[in-house]
Amino acid sequence: MVGTMVGSTIFLVALLFGAQMLLHLYVTSTLSSTATRAAEQVAQSPDPAAAIGPAQSAAVHQLGSFGATHTRFIWQEADAQQVVLRVVGRSPGFLPLPSGWRDITRTVTVRTERFR
Repeated sequence: MVGTMVGSTIFLVALLFGAQMLLHLYVTSTLSSTATRAAEQVAQSPDPAAAIGPAQSAAVHQLGSFGATHTRFIWQEADAQQVVLRVVGRSPGFLPLPSGWRDITRTVTVRTERFR
């Protein structure tokens, strides 16, 4: 009886840890993709500084409630040379893991190219 309970507990913890890792990888991939799209949208605009607002609101809309509550967009540079976007998010969790395991930070740099 005790052995079955211990084995079941270990199995459930391992199952929750695997689900946590899959969710973290999915959120990381989605956040990276959305940040890249937003930075590319700003880089392709004729006026990069003016395109930050619409690009950020589109990115938050794509991320849904996660983008509105758990994500910060930090535009470090948006000029005629390049666009640098830093995105900081916190992955939702099933287990009480340390905060360093749930934090996601991505920096996207996109070169601005213009025809001469």
